[in-house]
Amino acid sequence: MPPSGSTPDQDPTERLAPGAPGRTAPSDRGGPAPDDHESATFLDPAAWDSTPAPTSPTPAPPAPAPELRRFGPGVPPQAAAVWRGEAPAGDPVPPARRRRAFGWLVWAAVLLVLLAVLLTRCRADPPLGLTGVSVTAAPAAGPTCGGTAVLTATVTTNGNPGTIHYRWLRSDGTSSGELVQPVQSGERRVDLVLRWTFDGPGTLRATATVEILTPQQLSGSATFDYACTG
Repeated sequence: MPPSGSTPDQDPTERLAPGAPGRTAPSDRGGPAPDDHESATFLDPAAWDSTPAPTSPTPAPPAPAPELRRFGPGVPPQAAAVWRGEAPAGDPVPPARRRRAFGWLVWAAVLLVLLAVLLTRCRADPPLGLTGVSVTAAPAAGPTCGGTAVLTATVTTNGNPGTIHYRWLRSDGTSSGELVQPVQSGERRVDLVLRWTFDGPGTLRATATVEILTPQQLSGSATFDYACTG
């Protein structure tokens, strides 16, 4: 039953004027509002501006940092520091790597030298070859008192360059020791000369022999007479 003195159609909620914003609606004329969940306070939309206050725009989230992608081992730290100006420019190659590179260069130079020597030998002329030797004495009749006999050994070759090693042996038991005669390319005749001097009265049959030691063994000899009767 509605309380006495009130009409059933009357709205029990009181609308507040602008001067009383905190006043609550009584449930009954002349008494306080019941303390339950149905009591409420309404603002008069004609007297109060219920338009919500403008709010500041929500700040946009920060843009994501650009993604850094690397392919391969990347730039060495020392080189990167030089590019950024954080370290003085220098040789970024470690000493051990420099030593290995130097060793490879030395071996490469040695190989090049060996190849050059092999190519030179391949392109060199064939070795020297001897085809014969003959020995003559002058004067043909032999020397006289205090005279000298000139023995000439003529060696024929194949025309290739090389060296002849030889020696002269005399019939009186003496030897010249090993001698050397170079031969030029295209030289097909080489003369090896021995001068044998005699002194004192008497007669003697003498023989001079040439022995070729290298590049092959050959020999030749000549005999003559020495006569001094004056």
